[in-house]
Amino acid sequence: MKLKLLFMFAIALLAATSAQAQDWGNLKAKFILEGTAPTPEKANVNKDVELCLKHKLVDETFKIDAKSGAIQNVLVFLSPKPGTAKPKIHPDFLKAPSDVVLDNLNCRFTPHIVTLYTAQKLVIKNSDPVGHNTKADFFENVPFNDQIPGGGSITKTLTKTESAPTPLSCGSHPWMSAKILVREDPYAAVSNEKGELTIENIPAGKWTFTIWHEGCGFVTVGQQDGKAKEWKKGKIDVEIKKGDNNLGEIKIPVAVLTKSKK
Repeated sequence: MKLKLLFMFAIALLAATSAQAQDWGNLKAKFILEGTAPTPEKANVNKDVELCLKHKLVDETFKIDAKSGAIQNVLVFLSPKPGTAKPKIHPDFLKAPSDVVLDNLNCRFTPHIVTLYTAQKLVIKNSDPVGHNTKADFFENVPFNDQIPGGGSITKTLTKTESAPTPLSCGSHPWMSAKILVREDPYAAVSNEKGELTIENIPAGKWTFTIWHEGCGFVTVGQQDGKAKEWKKGKIDVEIKKGDNNLGEIKIPVAVLTKSKK
């Protein structure tokens, strides 16, 4: 019995030492448009017009700063190659992860692109005084199509990785749309209004990431720090080292970014 306890203690100590020895790194990138940004199309607001029309709604596929060319809502996520081990999860992500909130606000979804780690809950709010509908047609998770009254909310549990973002729509207001990416790890991020993103606390090692944008799907062509690059199905291989790892400035030609809209 004593030997068994000593063995179990040794295994636990080895696991703890291994976890402490693991290095972690952050991945940074900045996305810039090469070319002239497309003009967002006005939304066809044809319902609850008294509330919705005053918000001057537009198609939110392309949110690009006219001066700097910074591309908002570029999504980068860890995509382990088939047959490779799943990434370790940093201890910070295991401490009661916070809910992800998707709001129906001013007759639009906010945020427009959502990432969710399966340890998190998805809370869909409706901050508007009118009813909204949220529909998600998942491949791996259970699809849903729920009506949410003004001021109400619903909570969803999503447990399976989706290989790409899933469209979200509102049956009550057809111009409303968003995307949600569900993954079994927390290693995903969306670029901000400056075109910048950071994925934190990735286990050190060689990993494959996917670059995605709503306008084109997988980003396959661009320039990375001035050098022409091609990424098959948006895949980019990166060696993550301890500390910050910067992909630098990635320029995406307007013809690539907008190809699904032509």
